[in-house]
Amino acid sequence: MRGDDKARRMTRRDIRREATKAAVIEAAREVFLQRGYDGTTIKLIADAADVSPGTVLNAAPSKAALLIQILQEEYEAIQESLDRLERALSGDVADRLVALMQATLEAQTRHGDLFAAAIGHAWLWSDPVYDETFGQFDMAWAAVRRVLDRGKADGELSPSCDIDQTLTALQDFYLGVFRRQRRERMDASQAAALLRARVELMLGGCKP
Repeated sequence: MRGDDKARRMTRRDIRREATKAAVIEAAREVFLQRGYDGTTIKLIADAADVSPGTVLNAAPSKAALLIQILQEEYEAIQESLDRLERALSGDVADRLVALMQATLEAQTRHGDLFAAAIGHAWLWSDPVYDETFGQFDMAWAAVRRVLDRGKADGELSPSCDIDQTLTALQDFYLGVFRRQRRERMDASQAAALLRARVELMLGGCKP
């Protein structure tokens, strides 16, 4: 019986730990949205969650890691949205790619400061969460890869087209448009036109 009691106590402790972590993540989300990445501190997150700074760091080892955890949920939502959109799309490879990239841009623009922090801050180049950020991006863009794969299988793209390299180049082009939209305050139609120009430029080297 004592063993069962211990197991139950551990379960309750685990539940409390997970509840505390969820509260910290939610508080971090609110503080990031209110103050941006640079204006957010561990102390502000701790105050918002009504816990100690040490408890915040138990949930994630750094402010960057907290941001990545939050954006994981955003990227999962983007992936679900793109998967649904992909099934409804018609047209050639370029049309479908532009539609998927535009949907990604619209989703990221809603929380632009957070995504910009994750993909543009200098600390990411040496921080180990950098790889995780782009792993999340790859996950969200599974539909983009499928469009490229299908285009190659259907003969729209050359048999020699390297899908991995093409996808990487499209991500680079996309991130360039994301930065320009923020810097130049482009509207949706301007951003879409720039995306199409980049996609058509990239696919020009993949035509059969």
